[in-house]
Amino acid sequence: MSQAKLPTALMSSRIAFLLLLPAIFSPSLQAAEPQPFELGEIVITADAETGADAMTSRISADSIRKFERKDLSEALRLSPGVVTNNNGPRNEAGAYVRGFDLRQTPIFIDGIPVYVPYDGYVDLQRFTTADVADIKVSKGFSSATYGANTLGGAINIVTRKPQKAFEGDLLGGWMQQGGYQSALNTGFRSEHWYLQLGGSFVSQHSYPMSKSFAPTPNENGGNRDNAYRQDWRVSAKIGYMPNKTDEYALGYILQRGEKGNPVYAGTLPAAQQPRRYWQWPEWDKQTIYFIGHTQISKNSYIKERLYFDRFINSLFAYNNGNYNTQNPPSGFQSYYDDYTLGGSLEFGTKLTEKNTLKAALHGKYDRHKEHNAGAPYYTFEDATYSLGLEDTHQFTSRFSVTAGASYDRRSVIKAVDTNTGKSLGGKTFSALNPQIGFFYKLREHGTFHFTVARKSRFPTIKDRYSYRLGAAIPNPDLQPEHAVHYDIGYDGDLTKKLSIHASLFAAMVDNTIQTVANVTPGVFQFQNVGKSQNLGTELGFTCKPCSAIELGTNYTYLDRKNISQPNVKLVDTPKHALFTWADIRPVEWLSIIPSAEYNSSRFSLSTGAGVGAYALLNLKIAIRLPGQTTLSFGANNLCDRNYAITEGYYLAGRTLYANVQVKF
Repeated sequence: MSQAKLPTALMSSRIAFLLLLPAIFSPSLQAAEPQPFELGEIVITADAETGADAMTSRISADSIRKFERKDLSEALRLSPGVVTNNNGPRNEAGAYVRGFDLRQTPIFIDGIPVYVPYDGYVDLQRFTTADVADIKVSKGFSSATYGANTLGGAINIVTRKPQKAFEGDLLGGWMQQGGYQSALNTGFRSEHWYLQLGGSFVSQHSYPMSKSFAPTPNENGGNRDNAYRQDWRVSAKIGYMPNKTDEYALGYILQRGEKGNPVYAGTLPAAQQPRRYWQWPEWDKQTIYFIGHTQISKNSYIKERLYFDRFINSLFAYNNGNYNTQNPPSGFQSYYDDYTLGGSLEFGTKLTEKNTLKAALHGKYDRHKEHNAGAPYYTFEDATYSLGLEDTHQFTSRFSVTAGASYDRRSVIKAVDTNTGKSLGGKTFSALNPQIGFFYKLREHGTFHFTVARKSRFPTIKDRYSYRLGAAIPNPDLQPEHAVHYDIGYDGDLTKKLSIHASLFAAMVDNTIQTVANVTPGVFQFQNVGKSQNLGTELGFTCKPCSAIELGTNYTYLDRKNISQPNVKLVDTPKHALFTWADIRPVEWLSIIPSAEYNSSRFSLSTGAGVGAYALLNLKIAIRLPGQTTLSFGANNLCDRNYAITEGYYLAGRTLYANVQVKF
């Protein structure tokens, strides 16, 4: 989408915002916080406080709204052990979970995999959070019933489920530089049926750069050039509950996104600077899914999942900053048309009063179809299967053990050499992933855990077959990566006013896919030559010393070492990451919420170039009005810090915003 088209989109958002204002003064029913859609959760044990699920980090809808996190990239920074990154050359937001990226820690919505088949990534900024009830982050030790490719864990976005006959909320907001957001969620429920509907829209013309930014040949400061975005999302879910134990739901999610790509504005020598004048007219996803839970006896159930997920993507590359010529090789129009079709069947049974067994069978078909305008189409197809077993034994009321394993298998159905058009034939990969966890619940407080888990990831289509615009040689024989995770820690309430999360973790990664330079002169290849390790700790607490003050802090230390190639730097993860906040309520209707984020320096390129440490101060003021209405306004990066998390791609300076939310 060209920037010239944005005013119409922004006007539509402004109108949507104005339409919300009358609701501020209307009477409303008593509102409740959004409740999670239980069928969309993936759990190991029934008791989340005493077993393996106590390890899963939870980001609630309340936290998302408290810190005004409008997309998934912003929300995930609230979880300890998670740092976000910005792939600047693609303006694509990602995340690392204890040093594992989104190819290794995939994204699910209600247990449905939604990562892109071609490269395993998703752009987290494209996922708005208005219809989210919970985000569950599993690290290392994760349920064997997730399916394949959970090398670093899994991130599951759990949507809403209505609890009352009629409930919902409205949101409207303004941001600097032509930015607007609006959202509506509403739910209906009867004895046997429920309906959940949602829609959201985020649009921004640009973002303000820090006044400390020194202009470069590609960026003169002020408003960031080619930094527009527009994302809208609609969702619907209808559910049927014939009795107290069974439930069936059909869900639909449609999202449309478009974005620009700010140009490189760093200080590398001119010959090393990326020259990309890119725009994405389409970043679109559509997901249809069915989830059912059938109780087949007093102690046994079957859970069914079927899904179809489609990804449409177009990239327009231009020759200059005027975005008016597309002469090859640097100018082109690239199109992706991908889809995933799959399903799973989960069986659970209580063998005895103290033992629960689960088994899950997954099947998943991925198709990637690509072409440049005027060039041939190329199609790639994979089929992935997984069988997972999980057994939990409650030895005492406070001590339990969970053991499990998954066997994963991927078959290449169709692949092609995009230079020659020649078929590459099919190959098969497999991986076995056992794990065990020990959990001990204190009499009145939290749970100690010790876990060991072996996990794997199959190389993506892009890993195996891409020429990387002529910089690489494909390697169809790439094998799965493996990691062995160790984790010891504590989660729970030390007192009624203090909650603690503490973890020491280590991951030994083998068969890592790394670049091998000069396989032919000046050209690299991905090969399974890497050994690396991720060591670290997570510390977090929330404390409420009195009814008027609540405090919280998350700190992560992460040390990643490339054992096999020490001179090749592991990128995008700082050693130290800190998020701290306070919620101060001097009177019942007022909240003052300061927060601060700190990241130490990180590498952006494997050669060693990177960015320095930064600290950001944010401030929000929330005023609760009559009628379940909240007016909030504030500033992110209050001190107008000039910073980047990818070298040469500077992010927003001081940014003001104002929002209004009405619950009913």
